[in-house]
Amino acid sequence: MPKALTQAQINSVLALLDSGHTHPEIKARMPISAGSITNICARYRPDLVKAVGGRPRKLNPTETRYAVRLVTNHNSVSTRRATQALCELTGQTMHRKTVTRALKRAGLRPVKAIKKPKHTPQHILDRIAFAEAHRYWTMEDWKRVLWSDETKINRLGSDGVHWAWVRQGETLTDRQVIPTANFGGGSVMFWGCMGWSGTGFGCRLERSLNKELYLEILGDEFSRSLEYLGMEPGEVIFQQDNASSHKAKVCLKWFEDHGIEVMEWPANSPDLNPIENLWAELKRRLGEYEDPPGGILELWERVQDVWNSFGEDYCQKLIESMPRRMAMVLRRKGKAIPY
Repeated sequence: MPKALTQAQINSVLALLDSGHTHPEIKARMPISAGSITNICARYRPDLVKAVGGRPRKLNPTETRYAVRLVTNHNSVSTRRATQALCELTGQTMHRKTVTRALKRAGLRPVKAIKKPKHTPQHILDRIAFAEAHRYWTMEDWKRVLWSDETKINRLGSDGVHWAWVRQGETLTDRQVIPTANFGGGSVMFWGCMGWSGTGFGCRLERSLNKELYLEILGDEFSRSLEYLGMEPGEVIFQQDNASSHKAKVCLKWFEDHGIEVMEWPANSPDLNPIENLWAELKRRLGEYEDPPGGILELWERVQDVWNSFGEDYCQKLIESMPRRMAMVLRRKGKAIPY
């Protein structure tokens, strides 16, 4: 009858398993049978993947678990930084794809980290109140809304895409939200609006948006958009965010004088505005040009071409998401939603 293994021998086998050694390698280094190694692995390391031959993996189980912690903890890091940390830890060089494959084998998947403004407790309460007030709106109600916003469009490059790693079945968490600021320069600033019947008239902002410039937009592009989209002043509900130029007394009086109902909008809530998705698609299509624009004027020409290419079907698809957005805000208790 074979002699029982001591605890020291078992610990040695476990250490070798954790460092990535195969069963034959362990057997060659220790005077124990292959069956004993298999039994130890089955009892103490059932999660270890059975070796299938080929070159050994660069990361052993312990290093893989360390990589998982790096990308999933509260201060999660990118795979690039995780790779740098692992190179320092192991003293060997490795490619970022090596870490990516290890994370996927560990059951993680990459998701695009959304950029959303940071929400205060009052923002959360306002978002919940907004969703409660509109949770039972029908599509006929949403068809009355004219959505508006401004966006920055870069001539070269983008504001970047960030990725986060989540476990299978995991939903959006706070660490997947990248806080953003409300201000910043850009190559071209664009104001536009959209409704159920498509996009309205847009304009390039040649200077910082103040109440005087906003009044010009209301009297020109906004008013022409209502007529173009077949929306009556007494029936339309106008959506705008809470920028100081939008909320200026003179602008609010303009709406009142023209019989325009303005939607009460929760602060820092671009994820509730479907025109934000239109901006993303606008920039995606601009990125499909083979060569970057030669200058700002050429960029502006492209912006106008792409803006005018959006049909009513695409706008309707975005607006049809509003009931789902309201339900999701309530499920997430006012926190950011992945839109």
